[in-house]
Amino acid sequence: MTVKTTRWVILAIGTLLGLYGWAAYNPVAFVGLALMILAGALYLTRHRGPR
Repeated sequence: MTVKTTRWVILAIGTLLGLYGWAAYNPVAFVGLALMILAGALYLTRHRGPR
């Protein structure tokens, strides 16, 4: 599994947990938010080829 695939999986899980936590008024929404922030950090720190 590449980092790109892992990023998309983390983003999907974070989104699902965020939606579930928001709909159920559950604190799991904060975990979803943290996972979405982690996926964003992986996106921002990606390697763009040789330097």
